[in-house]
Amino acid sequence: MNRLHKSKNILEVLLVIGLILIIPLFFALKTKANAPAVSIPNAAVPLIPTVANAPSDSNALEPKQPPACTFPLAQTTTAETTPEEYTFSEPQVVLTDSDNLYDIVEWLPDNQWVLLTQDLYKDKNKILQQSIELYNPQTGGTQVFAIRNQTDEPPSWQPELNAVVYPVMNVIGNDEVNHRYKFTRQIWVSQGNPQATQLIADNLPQFYVAVKPGGSEITYLSDKQIAKRNGLLKEIPSVPFNLDQWDHSKIRNGSPVSYKMSWQPGTSLIFLYSSGDLEGGYTFILDSNTGQVCELNLSGWAGRAHWSPNGRYLAITRYQGIRPTDSSDLAILDAVTGNLYTMRVTSQDVEGRHYVSDIAWAPDNRHILVTGSVLPFQGTGQPDSRGLYLVDFISGQSDYILPTYRFSAGSGRSNLAWSPDGSKLLVRCPTIEDERVCFISVQRSGK
Repeated sequence: MNRLHKSKNILEVLLVIGLILIIPLFFALKTKANAPAVSIPNAAVPLIPTVANAPSDSNALEPKQPPACTFPLAQTTTAETTPEEYTFSEPQVVLTDSDNLYDIVEWLPDNQWVLLTQDLYKDKNKILQQSIELYNPQTGGTQVFAIRNQTDEPPSWQPELNAVVYPVMNVIGNDEVNHRYKFTRQIWVSQGNPQATQLIADNLPQFYVAVKPGGSEITYLSDKQIAKRNGLLKEIPSVPFNLDQWDHSKIRNGSPVSYKMSWQPGTSLIFLYSSGDLEGGYTFILDSNTGQVCELNLSGWAGRAHWSPNGRYLAITRYQGIRPTDSSDLAILDAVTGNLYTMRVTSQDVEGRHYVSDIAWAPDNRHILVTGSVLPFQGTGQPDSRGLYLVDFISGQSDYILPTYRFSAGSGRSNLAWSPDGSKLLVRCPTIEDERVCFISVQRSGK
C-alpha cells in the first residue's frame, strides 16, 4: 500500500513539473510567432545560408535538383550602417602594351601588390602564352611567378605561403577529327620562381581552384570528390561529391558543364556557379566540409561573382534568358536574410543593350564599383558607352564616375580590382590602339 502511495506521489510530482515546463514553452512559441521582424546590425562576421540536407549518393545516375538554400533570418529586416563617401583621383596610365592584354585579378592583403596575368604573344600557329605576375602600380615593380598556356581561369593568391595557386591547360596533342587540342587540367603552385613551380593535381574534371580567404585551405574538384589541402599544401581528408548528379537541366545539349567558385569569407561555403550552354546556368552553394549542396534562386545566372569583405553579401553580374543574352545587370544576395537586390546600373536614358561586366567591393560592404556598358542597337550609328559606376545597392543609387574616360567592360576578362583598405584602384582603360591599365587613388570619408 505504501509502495502504491509513493508511486502515485511520484506521478503527481512529474505531472506538475511537466506543466511547469510546457506552459512557458507554449507562450514562448506564441510570442515568437507574433513577434515583429528583428532588426540586427550589419555583423562583421555575418550569419550564413543554411545548407539543407541533400542526397549523398555519389553513384546516383539520374541527375536531380538540389534543395533550395534557406537563410537564418529569412523575412526579417536588418539595420544598415551609414554609407561612406568616396572621391576618385584622375586616372594615371601605369601599363601600356600594343598587343598583349591584361587581366587584373586581385590586390594582395598588403595593399601594395596586385596579382594579374598578361598575354605574352599572338601567333596563329602556336598556343598563346600567359604570364602570372605581381605588379606594384606605385613603384612599377614586377615579379613573374609562372608562365602557362593562355586560359580565362584566374590564379589565386595564397597568403600563408606567399604563393600563387593557378590552373593550367596542359596540352598533350591535337585532335585532328574535331580540330582542337587534347589537354589535361592541372593545378600548380609557385612561390615566385617560374623555374621551380609545383604540380599538386592533374587530370581534373574542372579548372577552377578555390583558396579560402586567409589562405588556410585550398579546394578543387577531383574525381567524384572535393580534394583539399591545408595552407602548407599538405593533403587533408577529401569529401565525397559527385557534381554530375546535380546537372538537372533538361535543355542541355550534352556538353560538360564548366563551373567557377567563389569562397564565402569566414565559412566553409563556396558559391559554385556555371554559365551553362543554352538556357542560363547553375547557382549552387557547396559546403566544402560536408559535400552538401543547395540551389540559390537568383532569377538568372552568374557571369562573375564576388563576396563582400565581411562575407555577408554575394554580388554577381546577372544574366537572364537564353544565350546569347541581350543584357545583364547587378544582383546582390543578402546571405543573412535571403533578400535579393537588383540594379541595371547604366543609365536607362541611353538606348541600347545594357551590360554589367565586372565588379569590385568597397571595404564598407555597401558600395560596389562596376564596369558597365551600353551597346547601341544595330543600324543606329551611335557609339558604345563603357565606363565605371559606383553603386550603393542599399539605396539603389548608381553614379557614373570619371565620365570623360573610357574604361574596359569586356565580360571575358577581369577588368578592375579595389585594394582592401579602399585607397587604390587598378582598372583596364584601353584605347582603340593600345591596351592600358590605369591607377586611381581613392579618398574615403573619415580617412
